[in-house]
This record gives sequence, structure tokens and C-alpha cells, in this order.
Amino acid sequence: MTSTDNVLPLPTGPTRGSPTDTTKDATQSQPERIRGMIRRQIIRAELRPGQIFTEPDLAREYGVSKTPVREALQMLTVEGLVNVLPRKGYMVRSLSFHDVREVMDLRLILEPPLAAAAARNVTADLVTDLRSLVEDQFRDGNTLEDRLAAARDFHVTCSQASRNTRAAAVDRSLTDEVMRFYHLMPTARDHFASAEEQDAHEAIFDAVATGNAEAAQELMHNHLLESNAAMIRTFYNAGPL
Repeated sequence: MTSTDNVLPLPTGPTRGSPTDTTKDATQSQPERIRGMIRRQIIRAELRPGQIFTEPDLAREYGVSKTPVREALQMLTVEGLVNVLPRKGYMVRSLSFHDVREVMDLRLILEPPLAAAAARNVTADLVTDLRSLVEDQFRDGNTLEDRLAAARDFHVTCSQASRNTRAAAVDRSLTDEVMRFYHLMPTARDHFASAEEQDAHEAIFDAVATGNAEAAQELMHNHLLESNAAMIRTFYNAGPL
């Protein structure tokens, strides 16, 4: 391990729909805030798979002691986003085909019943939020980052509306991993603006908004099958990340 050249500059502030909001929260400890900022860089592929860094590198970058950085990196190690390299530092974990399949399979288990629960718990605010996200994802002139954020937030909002906080938290983490895949595989990003994606999100929105739990579950299942197939095709072309 060498110098801070291996550490990319930290983001200057949060963006809408970013995987981890870096704004200061009075309920967050310093290690939690640092963990959120590093995590955001990993999810957005600003820290690339295989990149190596040390606690002193990040401590200097953030202007803090090594202790909160060490605690932040321990949390990220538990999440599986970084690996410990004894006597060298930490390395951003690579992504394999097995990782992609695991994430996709778990989403198929979790998200369809969560969408059904969202339909059963539908409120006027939920309808407004989901409608806004669909429009943001497919609005002409929106950037790719806008589309990615809106697509992610559509799924996260459906999961959170299920009122199953534990399942929604797991699904949020899985959705962040999917965003990492897309940041690492630019050729897959066109999917977020495709007619198939728009039709699927519009149909899921209609089912949730009308309280049709059975349709919401089936439509989410079919949507994830299509998305998963597109992701796997892209990954085969790209190879391990």
C-alpha cells in the first residue's frame, strides 16, 4: 500500500436519491457518517473494485483520527463492501456472477410480497410519491443519474410502504447493490430509460395506487425477472467486476 493516490476525492455533498445521504444527522455518530460517505463512493463506483486504501489515508482525507475511520471500515466489512488485507489496509470488494445472482434472487423473494403489502397499505401520500418518481425516471432531459435515483427510489418506496421495516431495510441494501452494478456497467444503464422499464413501473404504480395487492405482487415479480435477465446478459459481456 502506498499513498493517498489510491483514495478518490470525497463527494462534496449528497445528491437526491443517493445510496447514502452524507448530510449530518444528529442521531449519527462520526463513524456512521464516515461509513455513509465511503459507502456512497463504493456504490457510485467512485471507489472501484480492487482499489486499496488504509486507515491513515482516509483519516487524513477526512481530517479525523484513525479510530472513527477504523470503526466505519469495520461496518463496511460486515456489509461485504470491503475486505481486510492484513498489514496492507482495505480493498473494495469485487463483484462476481455469483454476487449478481444472489442479489437478484433475494430481490425476487422480497420485493413482490412487499409490493403487495404496499398496495394493501396505500395512502394518498404514497400515490403522490410513486407518481413523482415514475415521472422523474422517464422525464425527457433528465440525466442518467436522475433516472437511476428515481428507479431506485421507486423500489425503495414500495418496500418501505409495506410497513415491514426489517424486510424493507434488507431490500434497500440490495437495491443499493444493484445501483453499484449499474454504475460499474455503463452499458446496462439504458435499461432505466427503456419502454419495458417504463411499462413495468407504470403498471406496478397503477396496481399499488388502486390497492390491487395481487396484481402488484405479480407485476413486481415479472418486472424483476426481466430486469434480472438484462443484468445477467450485461454481466456476461462485462465479466467479473
